Amino acid sequence: MSGEAAQGLRYDAATDENTRLHMSDILNSMRARVSNPRLIQPSPDRNELEQMFQCAVRAPDHGRLRPWRFIVLQGQALAELGQAFEASQPTADETRRLRLRSMPLRAPMIIVSVAALDWEHKKVPVWEQQVAVGIATQHLQLAAQALGYGTMWRTGDMTEQPAVREHLGLADHEQIIGFLYTGTVEGEPRVADQQPLDDIVQYRGEADNTR
Repeated sequence: MSGEAAQGLRYDAATDENTRLHMSDILNSMRARVSNPRLIQPSPDRNELEQMFQCAVRAPDHGRLRPWRFIVLQGQALAELGQAFEASQPTADETRRLRLRSMPLRAPMIIVSVAALDWEHKKVPVWEQQVAVGIATQHLQLAAQALGYGTMWRTGDMTEQPAVREHLGLADHEQIIGFLYTGTVEGEPRVADQQPLDDIVQYRGEADNTR
C-alpha cells in the first residue's frame, strides 16, 4: 500500500490502481458485516488470530492505556466455560442447566474480550476505556470477516457472574466486554440491512475541497 493511502486516508487518480482495489475490498467487507449465530469449524488458526489481534490493538486509545486483553477458548476450554456458566446458577432446573452448559458450544472458538480498567485514572474515564475495548472487539470482527470467518458478539448476564469471572481468572478491576463467538458461517451468509443514512447523518456547513 502506498504511504499516502496507508497514512491517512486520502488518495486520488494518481494512486496505484491496486491500492484503490484493495481499499474497495476493505470498504465492501465493512459494509457487508453482520452477526452470524450459526458457526462451525474451521476457526482461525494461530497465524490468523495474530493478524486479527494486530488489527484489534489499533483501536483508538485515549492515554495509550491499552486496556484490553483477550482469552481464546476452543476445544475442551469451551466445555469448561459451559461448566462455569452452569455453576453460576446453582438453583436452575435441569433444562436450564443443560442450556447453560451448551451455550459456549455454539461456535468452535470464543474470544473473550476483557477490559483491564484503571478506575482511578485522572484523565481517562472508565467509559472511554470500555469504549476502546469495544472498538478493539469490533476490529476483531472486521478482521475475522476479511479472513473469511463469521462472528457473533454475545454479552448477557454471564459477563458479570462471579463463577465465570473466577473461571477466566479476571482481576477485580477487569470486566468482560463480550464473548466473541468465532468460526465459519454455516450455510449462506446473512445479507446486511442498509440503514437509510438520512435517518442518522446530519451535515452542517459547506465543504472546502480545494488544495
